[in-house]
Amino acid sequence: MSQKTYEELVAENQKLYSENRELKQENTELKITVENQQIHINTLNRYIFGSKRENTPKEENIVEGTQCSIFGEIKDEGLKQQVAEKTEEIIVHRKKKAKKVASGIKKSELKNIEKETIIVKLEDEDLVCPKCEGDLKKIGTEIVRQEIQYVPAKLKMVTYVKEVYKCTKCETKNGENETATIIKTKTPRALLAHSFASSSLATEVIYQKYYMGVPLYRQEKVWDDRGLILPRSMTANWCIKLSQYYFEPIYDFMLKKLKEESELLHADETTMQCNKETGKKASSNSYMWILASGELEKKKGVIFKYSKSRSAEVAENLLKGYKKILITDGYSGYNILEKEVNRAECWAHTRRYFYESVPLDEHKKMIQTAEGYQGVKYIDELFEEERKIEELPVEEKVEKRQEKSAPILKKFYEWVYSTNEKYVTNTKLKKALTYAINQKENLSKFLEDGRIPLTNSKAERAIRPFAVHRKNWLFADTEEGAKANAIYYSIIESAKVNHLNIYKYIKYLLDKLSQLEEAQEEKEIEKYLPWSKDLPEEILNYEGTYKEINLE
Repeated sequence: MSQKTYEELVAENQKLYSENRELKQENTELKITVENQQIHINTLNRYIFGSKRENTPKEENIVEGTQCSIFGEIKDEGLKQQVAEKTEEIIVHRKKKAKKVASGIKKSELKNIEKETIIVKLEDEDLVCPKCEGDLKKIGTEIVRQEIQYVPAKLKMVTYVKEVYKCTKCETKNGENETATIIKTKTPRALLAHSFASSSLATEVIYQKYYMGVPLYRQEKVWDDRGLILPRSMTANWCIKLSQYYFEPIYDFMLKKLKEESELLHADETTMQCNKETGKKASSNSYMWILASGELEKKKGVIFKYSKSRSAEVAENLLKGYKKILITDGYSGYNILEKEVNRAECWAHTRRYFYESVPLDEHKKMIQTAEGYQGVKYIDELFEEERKIEELPVEEKVEKRQEKSAPILKKFYEWVYSTNEKYVTNTKLKKALTYAINQKENLSKFLEDGRIPLTNSKAERAIRPFAVHRKNWLFADTEEGAKANAIYYSIIESAKVNHLNIYKYIKYLLDKLSQLEEAQEEKEIEKYLPWSKDLPEEILNYEGTYKEINLE
């Protein structure tokens, strides 16, 4: 075998070196891919199996170097004093529990329930002493138990009959008129022409679908079990027509008032499906937009707006004329409004990006040494400072934020910029860093105004019932149905934030608005808005303020 020349060995060595370098590069890229895939799997596991709350693990406040037994007792006597000095005394003031009756029900929750007392008596022939046969005399009573009974709903057919009157004088020969005068009594207007729908029946359908999330096809079965054939096509038509005739004027005026009088609004949007939209496939996404008044607003309301798209023009039209504070997430569609409104953004969204970038260990806990975990910690510190000042007046909040939150924000962005300059292989962390940098100006707005909250949670809480119910009814069949959805969810969520009884409020609106003239003036409509002082007492829900009552 001939020996290789020096040049051949050098060339072969160079080739092996190049191959080795390529393999190392490929191995590094594969490791990065695996790491990002694992983080993606972690995100899916969190979404499917994990807690929906994005909690940060609590750190143990134990002095470094201490040794504890399995029961948490410090074994090293020399360190007990050191630990005692570092432990703050915490005094817990427990709230007094409300008085309860059987099965843990608060008495206040039974205020509006019909009461009935069943007294078990002895028959006259039994009023004899079993020992001496003397007469028995009643000396008192003893409560044995209390129970709640359910009386199933019942249906009844109500027939309205007009009485007809005729003038007895007009029909005589001496009467002034040639024909008799006929007078008919005036009956209440029908809720819907040529329909047997009553306000109570329609309210139950609306309440079940838009508040309880029961689709119309399921309601159809329930009504059938009660002995009433009520096809879903009929109830769907009722919902659409009633929204157009009675609820849409309330909806329009409520939107107008919120934009005119609110100092701060929250905005968000979510997907929905509408099957029969012009120019779109049935499977394509449509959107439900939402506006919610801020916590400090005197007039509280929630507005849903159906749209075929998520374009910036929709946001512009929805908020046309509004020039105050707007809280949103980082969606670029709201950028078109920044010349008109003072836009601030949500820190909960920012935190979520960093939270999702942190890989999990074998116990499904966040790895605290991961780079993204530091971002989560900084944002948690901002929320902690916010919790301390949530009850303070607006002016004092600004002072405290400048004193406590501003330094934390500065450290956060110093860390963000320095980390972003490194070669970041974690794609989710890179996305989080980029998001924080791009949204810095709007994320920092809370330092300037004490009215601005750190999150857009008000809008997310308001939109959650719609998102949950969407899983039940899946889609709106027509655009009219989608618009009706927006109107009903607006009425119901606005009633919620004003602490109204949902069922009674819907029925009250149907009862009253159906009897008004078609030309409804704003002064008249204003009486029926969810924050109106003219609403009857029985519609209001004074949660937690009921006086204790004697159930005996």
